[in-house]
Amino acid sequence: MMEKVSQINKSIQKWEIEKKSRSLSEAIEESTLEFKDIHQGMEILAFAAAMRALGLSNRDLQPRKLSNYIRSGYLQIQIICSIILFQFRGDDGVSRDDLYDSVCDVFPATTFANFRKVLSIGVESEIFIRGKDPGDSRRTLYKMSEDMMGPLTNYFTNTIKDFDQLFSSVFDGALSKEDIINLEEFIMNSTSIRPK
Repeated sequence: MMEKVSQINKSIQKWEIEKKSRSLSEAIEESTLEFKDIHQGMEILAFAAAMRALGLSNRDLQPRKLSNYIRSGYLQIQIICSIILFQFRGDDGVSRDDLYDSVCDVFPATTFANFRKVLSIGVESEIFIRGKDPGDSRRTLYKMSEDMMGPLTNYFTNTIKDFDQLFSSVFDGALSKEDIINLEEFIMNSTSIRPK
């Protein structure tokens, strides 16, 4: 599995990191995202990496014919996470083509038309900022709006913090508390991330 993920990430030249010896705090400080503090940077990075990892882990199993409605939801979060990860590397932003390649690593069946539509909605909603590449005025770069850092932190933090309650509420009234705990343990035991 690790070889597959390594090859997927290497397929995009931009994913190759030149500064490999930075600490987490240095990487957060040197990224082009404006975090209020190190803790916020860690929260956003952890969630973005987790979402990309979940997408990559399901790459060969996902259905090829998702409706546009369902695909758009997945696409939105992957676009956000990809832009965060590009900026976390220290890039000023990401070109539309590199961003599309990044999304296609996770969802290979994504059409360019659907990707472009979802991306433009993000720009219209001021989630992303579109601007010219300082090194090449013909090239457009997309980056996260600084106004989105607070709402993203709240979204990512609440998703993780309330996961236990949310998971239980899905089965509320349909399963006993003991069965819900058994399901949670099954998920924990099935993953390679173990509590220490």
